[in-house]
Parts: sequence; structure tokens; C-alpha cells
Amino acid sequence: MRPEQLAIQVIAELLDLDEASLSPDLPLCAIEGWDSVNALRVLVYLERELGCPLDYDRFARASCIAELVCPNQSAATGAAP
Repeated sequence: MRPEQLAIQVIAELLDLDEASLSPDLPLCAIEGWDSVNALRVLVYLERELGCPLDYDRFARASCIAELVCPNQSAATGAAP
């Protein structure tokens, strides 16, 4: 499973949302229930599922779902910023 798809699955599960309503380029501010507490829940869950720590500062700066797990990628272009 691709990391961004895992992030979608985790967000849908933890926030009780339909996966079909989420996409890698969806802005985090557009996700119902997204707040700092749920962001930390998602971070911990993703780290456990991926088996490695994520950089908290990069995670916190993410503006869309894809950037949560691929912070060096621009979701719109798929290229490094």
C-alpha cells in the first residue's frame, strides 16, 4: 500500500470518515474533525503502521494528506518543492 493511501485509511478510521471522501491532495483544513489532537493520533498510528518515526516538524507543516507521509513531495506535481 502506498504511504498516502495508508494515511487516507488511517484518517478515515480514526475520524470515522468515508475513505472515498478523502484524496492525497485534500487540504487538511478541509477534513471534518481535523485538529491538533487528531493530528497527533494520526501521527502515532502512521508511525506504528509504517514501522518508523516521522519527522514531527515536517508532519506539522503538512498542508494536505500526501504531505503527512511524503513531506518532500508536492501533492499537485509529485515533485520535490
